[in-house]
Amino acid sequence: MGRVSDYSFINAKLRARIGIMHDPKLVDEMIKAPTLTEAVAKLDGTRHQRLSEVYRSTGDLQQVELCLFEDEIANYREVMGYLPSVPSSFVSTLLEKVEIENIKNAIRLWYSANIMHHSISYRSAYIYKKLIVHHIDYDAIINAGTYPELINAFHDTPYSKVLASFTLDGLASGGLFPLEIALDHEWFRRLETAIGTLGSKDRKIASSIYSVDVDLKNILMLTRYSYSYHLDPQQLASVVIPMGYIAKEAEKRKAAESEDPIAVIKEIVAFRYPQILEEINLIRRTSDDLTTVEENNREIVRIEEYLGERRKKEYNRILTGNPFTIGVVLSYFFICASEDSVIRAILSGKYYRWSEDKIRERLGL
Repeated sequence: MGRVSDYSFINAKLRARIGIMHDPKLVDEMIKAPTLTEAVAKLDGTRHQRLSEVYRSTGDLQQVELCLFEDEIANYREVMGYLPSVPSSFVSTLLEKVEIENIKNAIRLWYSANIMHHSISYRSAYIYKKLIVHHIDYDAIINAGTYPELINAFHDTPYSKVLASFTLDGLASGGLFPLEIALDHEWFRRLETAIGTLGSKDRKIASSIYSVDVDLKNILMLTRYSYSYHLDPQQLASVVIPMGYIAKEAEKRKAAESEDPIAVIKEIVAFRYPQILEEINLIRRTSDDLTTVEENNREIVRIEEYLGERRKKEYNRILTGNPFTIGVVLSYFFICASEDSVIRAILSGKYYRWSEDKIRERLGL
């Protein structure tokens, strides 16, 4: 099939959906709703109507969030079904990121039960246990009595080697953070490989999006974990996502081993992303001084906001460009994720009885 026939139907379908998404009126009405029940009811007649139905039948916000997660998976699968094999396989790799988040949630329950000795019976009901991409036995994860049993739950998946590189004693003493980072890194490696399989135009679009995305995430992690969390050089090097310009330059200049990693990062950022250099310059080393920690967090939030704005501009640019590429698909997933995030935040705010102003502040409105 040619490029036009590959994308003409699905991209027309997705553009039509995008046109009615992110309705500011819906968001405003949900925020103004006096109660959680009334906020959920505002979803009637939208693509999220099933959330309202689930809440009416269960009264359980966590079941609503699980439903939202199920719908996200179904959304990826639907798009995959309309695409030819190569871009469909690429979207399957994107869905693996959703799968990894589910894996993390299941492992956290296992950790809570086996390491922290907490009861997890009521929480296990909110783990998605059906097939996402790979055949994983989530019940076996949650109920594993030994670490080998946990690893065996990932048999014949890309995650088995990641789990096998850790030990029970290591996780008990060091927590789950290193394992979760390792799972994320495995996905980014698979993403980079998947991008390489795409046709030239699709590869250029996907590479431009995810390379910048990874660069900015690496800047955030290097600043956050070197200055605020005081990771040692080996730990700091381990959090860097092995993809993109920042990772390569940081490795080449041995930023993690420097006495002042941020000084090295500043040089790299000044060349590649001068727009955020001011925020980087304002971040200072902390000795657990609360004032400095708060000031640093504000600058990190500004960098995150820049990342968000950069993403929006990139996806908006794609939507006005060539309609017969994977760009429309990627833009659609981004917009869906953004909308889902807004809905989660509003419903969470209503659950905790936050004021309208507080919810708007959290949403950046």
